[in-house]
Amino acid sequence: MDSIDKRIILALDENCRLSYQALAEKLGLTATAIRKRLDRLTKTGVIEEFSIVLRPAMMDSDYLIALVSTDGSENEAAFIEQIGSNLMVIQVGQVVTSTGRLYFVHSEYIGAEGLQNLGTFLRTLEPVTDIELHTTLIQRGEKFDIKNLHLRVLKLLLDDARMQVSEISERTGLTSRRVSRAIQEMQDSNAFWFAARWNLSLGSNTEFYLKIKYDEQTATKDVVDEWLRDAFPDEYWFSFYSAMEPTLFAKFVTDHFREAEEISRTVKNAPFLKSVDVLLSYPVKKFPRLGRILIEEMIEESGV
Repeated sequence: MDSIDKRIILALDENCRLSYQALAEKLGLTATAIRKRLDRLTKTGVIEEFSIVLRPAMMDSDYLIALVSTDGSENEAAFIEQIGSNLMVIQVGQVVTSTGRLYFVHSEYIGAEGLQNLGTFLRTLEPVTDIELHTTLIQRGEKFDIKNLHLRVLKLLLDDARMQVSEISERTGLTSRRVSRAIQEMQDSNAFWFAARWNLSLGSNTEFYLKIKYDEQTATKDVVDEWLRDAFPDEYWFSFYSAMEPTLFAKFVTDHFREAEEISRTVKNAPFLKSVDVLLSYPVKKFPRLGRILIEEMIEESGV
């Protein structure tokens, strides 16, 4: 996977309904070249699906990263499924460690009670010895009044978020104009995330995070982000920022795990750094997002 693939994935993560031509114009390629690359990314599983989920403002939710340590007695695959059985959990990856086992968990929760319930759930799993929780800063989006028309369109878009307007029109009996208007209203509302869901650890890629603690006296999170983008324009993707302490989880994708050590060594010399830990994970397991589950419930309750 090269820098062009990266730009395609990130563009589709902002709006997965971008056409081949729109992507081509955005990235300076031909529509045919975009199609070939996108076909490859989906066939290899790097792009798992194109999805629609509610943004946090629609659910009053927050995003959380958990580091879950165990005594190593569990069956890894079964334990990951056990964690993922909680509806708040988005994805789970096992991190390479020298003792015991460590799992990197992404999740969403609603309110203080949701956070408490999630923490209790993780702490009371039988092999767990310790957990570390980080609520992260997120783009919250906006509230939006979802009407029956939107639900009729969403019912099909949940199966394929890139489905053509003409097909939605044919399958729903709505005019193309009404379908287009409904989709445009949802996109303009900033209440939905029309996204590409990816798994960058598949294929020949190596995905890892650096857990970076930085000095607030010498840098802000934006300064750290800019430094990482300048230092690693191809390898660095983005960061999750802890809302509770000057800590961030920076995502990198490289050709080989050996590059994680080289990148970590470079980051350790950054002027703002207090500490850095490499979280090198096996391929992650992803689970349905809460923002999708709630849309499915609304569709079922409406009877559309």
